[in-house]
Amino acid sequence: MRWLGHASFYLESPAGVRLVTDPYGPQVSPAAPVVTADVVTISHEHFDHNYLENIKGNPQVWRGLTPDGSDWSGLEQTFKDVYAYTVPAYHDDAAGNKRGKIAIFVFEIGNLRLAHLGDLGHLLDEEQVQKIGRLDVMMIPVGGYFTIDAGQAWQVVGALKPRVVVPMHYLVPGLQGFPIVGVDAFTAGRANVRRLGEGKIDIWKEKLPAETEVWVLAAGQPRI
Repeated sequence: MRWLGHASFYLESPAGVRLVTDPYGPQVSPAAPVVTADVVTISHEHFDHNYLENIKGNPQVWRGLTPDGSDWSGLEQTFKDVYAYTVPAYHDDAAGNKRGKIAIFVFEIGNLRLAHLGDLGHLLDEEQVQKIGRLDVMMIPVGGYFTIDAGQAWQVVGALKPRVVVPMHYLVPGLQGFPIVGVDAFTAGRANVRRLGEGKIDIWKEKLPAETEVWVLAAGQPRI
């Protein structure tokens, strides 16, 4: 796993499948990465989550919403050893009336289960919790304003109980025009927080913590 910044991650499966989530472009940050991928997932059709121009390699594009962004696609796809399905959710706490719909992506990659919560804007209901299911790794927005804030994010962590929480969509240097807060609002006063100081980590199921830990990655802007 490599955090590319904002809500974008680069995941590589045991079979070598290269997957990128929610790519963004230079209008979000001048350091927007250029990467090669086999699969790209897009949680919703906002400009900071669906920028494909920096993605090389003629990837499959798995969209959580219909092309016009008005409804959920109900996606379920497999590519080699990567399986993904979506769970319907909203970008706000008003059933999408403020910012529309989003899709939560759940991945089964090798023997790991991961979820990317996109621009989640509300707490999860019991049906969503059940559909997402058991998680090893969860990528969750914590910056507030456009998404859930730090306190709400912790409530989502409590509902899903993943073994590893990777915060995303928070303020970092170079992010342009986003009135969101930094990761410290999420981590302050919390135990089991690891600041890894790098953007790339290898994840092995047998080495995951028994109790939930927060892993704070450094954003990277590589050409992969």
